[in-house]
Amino acid sequence: MEHKTIELEEWLKKGESLFGPNKKQWKFKCVMCGEIQTAQDFIDHGIKDPEMKVHFSCIGRWVEGRGCDWTLGGLFTLHTTTVVNSEGIKVPVFEFADVDEKPINNVLR
Repeated sequence: MEHKTIELEEWLKKGESLFGPNKKQWKFKCVMCGEIQTAQDFIDHGIKDPEMKVHFSCIGRWVEGRGCDWTLGGLFTLHTTTVVNSEGIKVPVFEFADVDEKPINNVLR
């Protein structure tokens, strides 16, 4: 599995080119279960700080019947992309999903 590090500005441009300027509609794919999620999904379920979670934690941590409980903040490194900001802070992220991928609602608990 090849790991890549990408500058924040480049990552933001990629997201916008795939999904448009509304970041609530950007799709991310959980590295563990493959669930597809958007920040809007988190908002629709009343989950706070969706912009901090959507690219980092599977929605299944909060929504029963969706995904799993994986987060990129644990001991294991399964992600393949890390975003680095202008201050050098690195954040692991889920990959962007394909534009037409839909949630799979699989449960791995």
